[in-house]
Amino acid sequence: MTDDMLHADPRLRRLTVFALMVGGLLALIAMVLFQRWLNSIGGTPGTDLMILRLRGMIGIALTASAVCLALLAGYAAHKASSIKAVEQWPLPGTRVIRDTPIRRGEAAHRIERQLNIVAVTVLVLAFATGAVSWQMFN
Repeated sequence: MTDDMLHADPRLRRLTVFALMVGGLLALIAMVLFQRWLNSIGGTPGTDLMILRLRGMIGIALTASAVCLALLAGYAAHKASSIKAVEQWPLPGTRVIRDTPIRRGEAAHRIERQLNIVAVTVLVLAFATGAVSWQMFN
């Protein structure tokens, strides 16, 4: 490994492809189950009950999305603070799935600023999603 390039880890690449395939399969299964659930409540008499159940399901989904967005914002902020401490990107000890040039100094600080902007933006989206979720439950 040279000082300028962090070389790809083939094992991590295979693991990433596997995780994406499993995630895609789980998403497909979730969509099929949700479609079946939606069809089952669509056949119940009375639209008020159907609307109430849909609002509850949408509220739960929005709450879960808000939590995931908040965790993602925290992760981005943590990575940005780590970049500031070591002044390098990718961080030391990181494994990558493709050959990645190591950035130091101002180039690393540029990535740090971008991650901070992403963290703030995603946190605002998390609060907005949480507010919409709150309205769905009330």
